[in-house]
Amino acid sequence: MLFLIFSLYLSFPARLLSGSVKQVFKEIDVNEDRAISQTELSSWFNFQDIEYLKSNARDHFSMFDKNRDQTVSWEEYATIAFGATHTETCNEVYNDKKPAEFSKLGDQVQEAIMTAVRRWRAAGGWSMGQEEFTGFTYPELFQHMRNVVVAEAYQTYDTNRDGKVSAHELLTKKFKLTKDQVEAFSKGNYDIKDTPNMLGLKDRNNNGIFEKKELSYWLMENRRMMRRKEADSLFAAIDSDNNTRISLPEFQRNSNKIKSSSIGRYIDIREEL
Repeated sequence: MLFLIFSLYLSFPARLLSGSVKQVFKEIDVNEDRAISQTELSSWFNFQDIEYLKSNARDHFSMFDKNRDQTVSWEEYATIAFGATHTETCNEVYNDKKPAEFSKLGDQVQEAIMTAVRRWRAAGGWSMGQEEFTGFTYPELFQHMRNVVVAEAYQTYDTNRDGKVSAHELLTKKFKLTKDQVEAFSKGNYDIKDTPNMLGLKDRNNNGIFEKKELSYWLMENRRMMRRKEADSLFAAIDSDNNTRISLPEFQRNSNKIKSSSIGRYIDIREEL
């Protein structure tokens, strides 16, 4: 049975920050003025999100680094990700060969191997260290992986294989929008407040096609934009006196709002005894 890494990216629970409510408040209050600004909360959300992903990548790195030499070779990765019986096939594919064994694999497995090869080459090569492996695991965090991220989007959403990703292809497959909703989006009339992972997606020239630059911006920036939107909404909910600053008492009274946020799942905030 094949062990595909792409289905395991979020399998490791990571605790990146642990402390009392006061300690977390100080962590967010970067300029130490005893208040949290909207910018500080947004930056903290984004930082914690990225650190969570990097922590996951470190856990995966340790899992694949079987000989504990602080690097993961393509062979080490392929052996675990696709099974020892397919290691040699994966090695040949990596070296631009298509052995007969490869063609016997299912389409989904073939695509997974080719995607892994494309990412691995872009991230660092035959053997890579922790930082390179993080780029392989979460390419959207690294600008030099932008072309790989876009290529994967085309592979996924260009369903008619015409070399283009139409608004209809992406919006119906990714977001399950109806024909009327796709038309509303193309006219700039679709309200994305209930679809936050569409943030940053725009058909700027209104031609019904998402150009590579348009896709690239959304793919690389959407996660950060979602965290900022969530942080801004949370800030407004906690800033009860509307003075654009969150005091420690306000933060303490609303610590449960932090705990129930997307970032709250990654951290351990304890109430003071």
